[in-house]
Amino acid sequence: MKINYFWDKDYSLNEIGIQLNPQNQHLTTKLDLNLNGYPKLEVINPMNERKSTINYSEIYLIEAMDHLSKIYTIDEKIFYAKGRLKEFEALSINGIIRINNSVMLNLTEVVAFNNGQYARLEVHTKNGQTHIVSRHYAKQIKEEFQCLKN
Repeated sequence: MKINYFWDKDYSLNEIGIQLNPQNQHLTTKLDLNLNGYPKLEVINPMNERKSTINYSEIYLIEAMDHLSKIYTIDEKIFYAKGRLKEFEALSINGIIRINNSVMLNLTEVVAFNNGQYARLEVHTKNGQTHIVSRHYAKQIKEEFQCLKN
């Protein structure tokens, strides 16, 4: 994505104007989240079953379980959250994308990817792990990864 800056003295010092093509209307939510701060997700600590919140930016991976989802954070903590992966698909705005039927991954943690067997994609993360992206989600992952790089 290309970003252009326009300087206008008519704007006040605490105001920013953003112009978008109408086809990019879906990006407004993403921009709002990045500029105004990330919302939090309510999670359950498995050690003491206490509820707490974490920022979406702290999420490394979400793994499907039965009626709960297992949340792995970037600093290697594990939490549970109520809901299935389908309910977390709105997190794609924050770069947390579904990579197969049972896993969602934070794309900001991806350092490289390469083609795997049977039109699948292998994704390598900052902590040295490799995850397999199913062929159904491979094209979407490549597009999102290219957008993050630009």
